Amino acid sequence: MNSREEIPILGLARLLETIEEFSSRRGRDPYTRELLGFLRMWGYGEDLLLLAWDLGFVDRYDDYCGPGSRRLCRFNKLSDLGREFLRRYGELMELLNRNR
Repeated sequence: MNSREEIPILGLARLLETIEEFSSRRGRDPYTRELLGFLRMWGYGEDLLLLAWDLGFVDRYDDYCGPGSRRLCRFNKLSDLGREFLRRYGELMELLNRNR
């Protein structure tokens, strides 16, 4: 038997879609606290974010939280692999909905 953990595909898709939507609406990448608050998923959301980062779906970088801010935040943005995941996830959902 294979003892690998299951990858929560729906959770990853929701996380990545949220990052993409946030970035397009606000014109910048969300920082971690902002993203988790937006998702309303603190513990599980942080686990998903770290998994997405480990899988290469999200790039993370540190920068000042806002103009004139002295506080550093860790920002999250979709990588090319993350965009590819979302594209293929969308194709899979279309295929599943077509056969209903």
